[in-house]
Amino acid sequence: MSDFSYMSLVIDIGNTRVKVAKFKNKELLKVVFLKQNEVLNELKKLNFKSGIISNVGNKSLCQKILKAFPQLIVMSYKLKLPIKIKYNSINSLGHDRVANVVGAYSIFPNNNNLVIDVGTCITYDFLTSSNEYLGGSISPGFNLRMKSLSGFTEGLPTINFKVKKTSLIGKSTEESMISGVVNGTIGEIIQNIFAYEALYSEINVLITGGDTTFLKSIETIKKNSIFADENLTLKGLNNIIKFNVEK
Repeated sequence: MSDFSYMSLVIDIGNTRVKVAKFKNKELLKVVFLKQNEVLNELKKLNFKSGIISNVGNKSLCQKILKAFPQLIVMSYKLKLPIKIKYNSINSLGHDRVANVVGAYSIFPNNNNLVIDVGTCITYDFLTSSNEYLGGSISPGFNLRMKSLSGFTEGLPTINFKVKKTSLIGKSTEESMISGVVNGTIGEIIQNIFAYEALYSEINVLITGGDTTFLKSIETIKKNSIFADENLTLKGLNNIIKFNVEK
């Protein structure tokens, strides 16, 4: 990480690993993944003026990083944001969901934006053309659905599952489970897009998260002029820095 030594940093602390991104203004230059016990030593090698931490996985590590690097800010709803949050239970609203819609705002300001983040869970978040975040919905992701089938249904096997295109008609129990999970999830995503398009005449659909690459390969999704960026969360967090750090 020796060349990862300036500009602004985005540090996203997850449950098992930490994502560190280097930006030059709006340009994402590099993303690295670190084990939690590697982060402090690696950050000490860097020279950066500003940055932001988003933490869902380790409060203790977050505090240690902040103590060592006071130039960092912590993602929270007390920060200045370029959007208005109209969500009722703001204290339970995930930072990644807010970062996603800020990322959408940075690409398509003053537009209706639907952000779909496909990871452990699938989140749907809507930002209006008035730059108001209204909320959305949360459902299980591909792997969580598969684990639920084998974990809560007696007689169904545990499958070593990887998300990929699959036929509609499964010819074995394992194939049927995979078809149900993959095709059912794709159907849900497409139906949600249609539902938002019925409510709002013009919207941008942005997909992000760990399964972005797979979804980009689905023909029906490709036909809907969808903007796909697996780093949208990081870009949203970087955008928040500029509203909260003096030049």
